[in-house]
Parts: sequence; C-alpha cells; structure tokens
Amino acid sequence: MSLPSLPGLRLGIALAVLAAGGAGYEYTRLLQARLAGATAAASQARQDANARDALIARLTSQVREQDAQRAQLERTRGQVDARLASYQQQLRKLIDENQAIRAWADTALPDDVVRLHASPALAGADDYAQRLRDGDALHAAGNAPAQQR
Repeated sequence: MSLPSLPGLRLGIALAVLAAGGAGYEYTRLLQARLAGATAAASQARQDANARDALIARLTSQVREQDAQRAQLERTRGQVDARLASYQQQLRKLIDENQAIRAWADTALPDDVVRLHASPALAGADDYAQRLRDGDALHAAGNAPAQQR
C-alpha cells in the first residue's frame, strides 16, 4: 500500500474543504431564512399585541364614559323623582284644601281610563302590539263606558 501522492491529497482536501464550505453556506442560508421567519412572526405578534392594547384602551374608555353617563342618569332620575314627589304633595294639598277640587277628584273615571291606569306599563311598540294580539285593545271613544273608580 502506498501513500497517496501529495497533489492528489491536496485535491482531496480541497474538495473536502469546498464541500464543507458549501454545506456551511447552505446551513447559514437556512439559519437566515429561519431568522427572517422568526423576525416576521415577532413583528406580527407585536402588531397584534398593539392592536389588542388599542382595543382594550378604547373599550376601557367607553366603559368609563358609560359609567359617567349612568351616574348622570341616576342624578337626573333622583331629581325627577324629587320633583314628582313635590308635585304629588302639592296636588294632595290642593285636593285637601279646596272643596271644588276634592269633588272633581272624587268623580269616577271612564272604564277605558281605569283600564289604562290598571294595565302594566308599556315598554315599547312590541309591548303594545302584544297587548293588541292578546285582545286588550282600547275600545272606540264612541262607546259609552260605565263609570267607575
């Protein structure tokens, strides 16, 4: 067995180095492609997180605004309730003080008015339509109702 010749050995080493360099180059390109993909994914995740943060901030702002509106509504409702109580108290005082008003207040109301007063409050057109379907509609004004209170 003889040792390979020096030029053949050099050629083999050069080919091995060239093959290793090519493999290293391909591996580097693969790593760069993975890095680019990971960078793009990280950028997309950052954009998604920013979009979620903006949505959360907008919703939080809306909740605060609705809370302020709700508080204002409660204050207004309290004022309306106080005014209503005052008006009712004034009306009761007038009825108690004046004989003519007391006589008027003691008169019987028409049946339709009594029925309207006794029926549950309507909360919209759907409630009214349901009442009509249930046969609880108002009668024509020309019908002479029996007086009651």
